[in-house]
Amino acid sequence: MKLRTFVISAVLFSAPSLAFAHAAKIGEHGGQQTDASVFHVEVVAKDTKLEVYLHDHSTRAVPSAGLKGVAIFKAVDGKPVRIPLESAGDNELTGVSPSPLPAQLEGAVQITTLTGSVVQGKFVAHDHDDHEHEAEHVHVH
Repeated sequence: MKLRTFVISAVLFSAPSLAFAHAAKIGEHGGQQTDASVFHVEVVAKDTKLEVYLHDHSTRAVPSAGLKGVAIFKAVDGKPVRIPLESAGDNELTGVSPSPLPAQLEGAVQITTLTGSVVQGKFVAHDHDDHEHEAEHVHVH
């Protein structure tokens, strides 16, 4: 009985904090944004260039030095492309797609942290006017 009470209490007390942990769906650089474990991940596509910005849950920039990643998104032609990501200074990772990318991305970004764990953020294309859809998130450890 004590275990049941503990579990119920844990869920009730953690629920309000979980509600505030989600990233805004549009980041400070105008790109789609989602949660990926300890990060808010924002993606901005500029033709074949992909920019990925990292923030913590307090919206502070997270240094990208030593981080690496890979993004897999649908290109303009609808085919999936794999984009290796490298640190590009401050809180940014960048990569180049073999094909042009749409402004609204559909796919995922995986980031390998300094400890070797992998986090993943999933992105779903949607219209900016459609406030019903949120970028989805998945946690991989």
